Amino acid sequence: MKEISLYGAGGHGHAAVALIKSLGDYQPVVVYDDNPNTEYILKVPVKRFEDQSLTTDSLCVTIGNNRNRKKIVSQFDMEYPTFIHESALLYPSVKVDKGTLVHPGVVLDAEVNIGKFCIINNHATLSHNVTIGDYVHIAIQAAIAGGVTIGEGTLIGAGSIILPEVTIGKWVIIGAGSVVTKDIPDNVIAYGNPALIKKHF
Repeated sequence: MKEISLYGAGGHGHAAVALIKSLGDYQPVVVYDDNPNTEYILKVPVKRFEDQSLTTDSLCVTIGNNRNRKKIVSQFDMEYPTFIHESALLYPSVKVDKGTLVHPGVVLDAEVNIGKFCIINNHATLSHNVTIGDYVHIAIQAAIAGGVTIGEGTLIGAGSIILPEVTIGKWVIIGAGSVVTKDIPDNVIAYGNPALIKKHF
């Protein structure tokens, strides 16, 4: 069994430790955090990261904030395994790139392509021919219909519905419970039913 370090001791860190332990191929040995508020996650020690060299060849970055996750990944030349929970349903044509976490109950339909360092949270459903960019976070119970494209760094809030053939740009935040009926450009916050752009950044 290989040893792995994790970076990020927040809620996603807890979920990632549980996911990795459940699969049995890697043993989490330490969780690093810039400002830890706990000493252990599921018996794995949590340590403040202060320019320490990592003691493992593999790393899992578990920070929920997409920009921060990208920033941390850029600092380390490591092996970044992909972890997919055993209860997730993946069709044979699905492609999942390195460093991505696929949590329990996720459904990935035919021809789904998921980029690097994504988080696909519990019971999210991605229908056929969906393309997900790098550093995307899809929250719990989001439903993404066929032919959707989601750009790098975007957050799809919990319980959101993305209708067929919609394109969502890069670094977008879709609020929880939204229904996205038309294309959304880069660098905006949108929410509601139907989802409307509320802020540009």
